[in-house]
Amino acid sequence: MITPKKHLTDHSSNEMIRDAIRAIALKGFVNRQTGTVRGTSKVTGYVAKIHTDESDELYGTIDVQEYPDWAVEETEEAPIGYHEGVLLTAIQNDTNGYIIIPKLHSDVIVSKDPETGNEYVTMFSHVNLIQLDSHENISIGVREREEYKPDDDEAPDIHELELTGIKTNTTYTKDSVVTTVNTAKDNDEATVTQILGKTDDGLVAKHDVGGKSASTMTPDDIVLEHDKANMTLDDSQAKLEMGQSQVVVEDGTTYVGSKNGVDDAVLGQELATILSDLVGYLGQMMTPTMMGPQPPANMLANFISLKAKISAFKSAHSGFLTKKVQIQK
Repeated sequence: MITPKKHLTDHSSNEMIRDAIRAIALKGFVNRQTGTVRGTSKVTGYVAKIHTDESDELYGTIDVQEYPDWAVEETEEAPIGYHEGVLLTAIQNDTNGYIIIPKLHSDVIVSKDPETGNEYVTMFSHVNLIQLDSHENISIGVREREEYKPDDDEAPDIHELELTGIKTNTTYTKDSVVTTVNTAKDNDEATVTQILGKTDDGLVAKHDVGGKSASTMTPDDIVLEHDKANMTLDDSQAKLEMGQSQVVVEDGTTYVGSKNGVDDAVLGQELATILSDLVGYLGQMMTPTMMGPQPPANMLANFISLKAKISAFKSAHSGFLTKKVQIQK
């Protein structure tokens, strides 16, 4: 009996031929242990050195030491897995644009460009510096969304979740910084805004808290506002207003109540002294009598009593004297 020969199907033989051709073509290009094309794998290690010396040809790069997974003993003269001059950005000495400088001894992942052989840091565990230098503007913020419900088939996908209106945002342009904080949906009283820089009104630093408290600072003045209260500082005066009342302080003069229809203020202690002296002089008046000049009998006691009362006002700040309002002599 003749046993028939076994023939491979066209499909399996074609697959074997392709695998053989691929193995021949990639010989020397593929790492047999990992199966990756040489020069394209990623390396995990830690930052061994940061080149900060401007005279060093490696200035602006870092050295990375791979975490060892080999059994070969290394020496200080020939460390295994030591990557020197790993780039942080596309340009070695670049100080503009987007820059991240990792912290010494922090974990990093390094990728290699197979065309040029250059190595780049692609991921960081800890950093010393993050720089984001834009040509136009930068917007950074957090926006709250409705909770994702993975068990609800009719619920929106995670990228379709509705915004709640609670958010924070800071926008940087070449001449201004605007920060907005919304702590509740569609509620101006729960909004805080800060504007720094150049606006249509000129150079300004402005804060607004819930539409109730605000401060505005310009090169010309400073204005603080809250409800009926308002305070303004400028080159000529400091003015505090509360409803219809105000205090205005100018160089050498203070106005209480208003600047309109004003009169000179009275110094209480000076007035008390003058009145006390006046009453004393009046108490010394004499009237001619048959017995000679005599003080008015019916007024002397009143003068003495009034003088004592004025003296009491001076010592106790009572009566027409009060410490609630103080005026400089």
